[in-house]
This record gives sequence, C-alpha cells and structure tokens, in this order.
Amino acid sequence: MEALIVDDEEEIGLITSIILKKKGIKSKDVNSIADAEMQIKKKNFGIYFLDLHLPDGTGFDLIPQIRKHNKNAVIIIISAYDDTKEIQKAEFFNVNAFIKKPFSGKEILNAIDQILKK
Repeated sequence: MEALIVDDEEEIGLITSIILKKKGIKSKDVNSIADAEMQIKKKNFGIYFLDLHLPDGTGFDLIPQIRKHNKNAVIIIISAYDDTKEIQKAEFFNVNAFIKKPFSGKEILNAIDQILKK
C-alpha cells in the first residue's frame, strides 16, 4: 500500500512519511492541489492524507477526484482547523479519520490501524 500526503508544510509531509515508513507504507508527498491532481491521475494510492488549507484550494476539493479513481481509498484529514464546520464537511465526504495538528506518530498509526481493521 502507498500513501499520498498533501500538505503545504514540507515538515508535515516528511514527518508523516517517516511515521508511515515504520508501518511499511511507502509515501509520496506534494504541496498543492495541482501537484496532488497530477499524482491522482498517475496512480491509485491506498491512503490519502489531506491538509485542509492549501495555497490553491482545500483538501476537500480533492476528495471527489480521489473517489472517482478509487472508491475504496482511505482518506485522512490532517489539519489545525477542526471546528464543527470542518468536521461536518469531513463526515459529509465520508472521510475515514480527522487528525488535528499538531499530531503524534501514535495518532497517525492508530488511525490507520482502526481504519484497516474495518
């Protein structure tokens, strides 16, 4: 399984990649919606980590494209914004998990384990 990490903070992409590597999950990280769209067209990733606030849109903008290419993809939002509006929107899009920044490696790994057990 491989993951696509979409976050404009390079450190978040790097940290998440390191955490996933410990779980045996390869990853690719990008910093914008445009770069993510190119990756989504090229490859079906099993897991997508989406930041909500990106320079050229929101992580929510990518969800329809992800679902079009892979209905069963795991989508995890990682964001500093976790008010009711964002959480409700995540539920509307059937997001698998919502992790608030700053996060720990344990939170990422627990979310993946819980999702994959289903």
